[in-house]
Amino acid sequence: MNNMLRKKLHNGEKPIGIFFDTASEYLMECTGRTGIDFVIIDNEHSPIEAETSARLVRAAENAGITPLCRVREISRPAILKLLDVGAQGLIIPNVHNVAQVKDIISYARYYPIGQRGFCPSRKDGWGFDGLGSVPDTMAHFNAETLIIPQCETVGALESIEEIAALDGVDGIFVGPFDLSISMGMPGDFNNPVFQAALDRIINACRKAGKNCIFFTGTVEGIAAGFARGFDGMAYSLDAAIFIDALKERVEKARQLSK
Repeated sequence: MNNMLRKKLHNGEKPIGIFFDTASEYLMECTGRTGIDFVIIDNEHSPIEAETSARLVRAAENAGITPLCRVREISRPAILKLLDVGAQGLIIPNVHNVAQVKDIISYARYYPIGQRGFCPSRKDGWGFDGLGSVPDTMAHFNAETLIIPQCETVGALESIEEIAALDGVDGIFVGPFDLSISMGMPGDFNNPVFQAALDRIINACRKAGKNCIFFTGTVEGIAAGFARGFDGMAYSLDAAIFIDALKERVEKARQLSK
């Protein structure tokens, strides 16, 4: 694994990604022609499971895109399966406390950082990718795999400094919708309290030397997010982008045909 997203984040290249919900390998190949940097294959809010994720990861690799996966839940099987099929990073939703993040690290990181189970699998060519000894292979994946908990609950926000500082955490992904709901202000993103929460998350990541990624549903929001200080931006999802693009063209064709 050669995690290009990790390198781009390290180099300050402002990578842009999208969520991937449609389970279409063809669409993943198309996405590789757009200049997008990464995809988040969504095992939480879509019907996608590990077997489908493996096919989408392969398509993303062939298209030159870094494949991340959002796990369905915080559990050893949910995390281990996605890493073993080749996900180059995980987005972890519904985090409420430090103890959960320590569990995530234990499931996702090899010794000596965590207790990830070792088995030849697709991620290392079933042991034939030439990564060396077992300790060498474990060190390689500990270095190259991105583990990124989401801050989308008040519990995670209240512990964000400690969470971001944990060894084994590469960054924080901010889910603005669920965070605003958890704070009792659904969708009120301009609320000063919500804005202060974003500043707190960014500052916690800066202090810990970790990356901070934000979600937006608009193109303008991408530029605004980078200007705000986020290191990476996730934009919308494949189904919504398809609908929006086709709807715009159909409406234009209707107008031109009058």
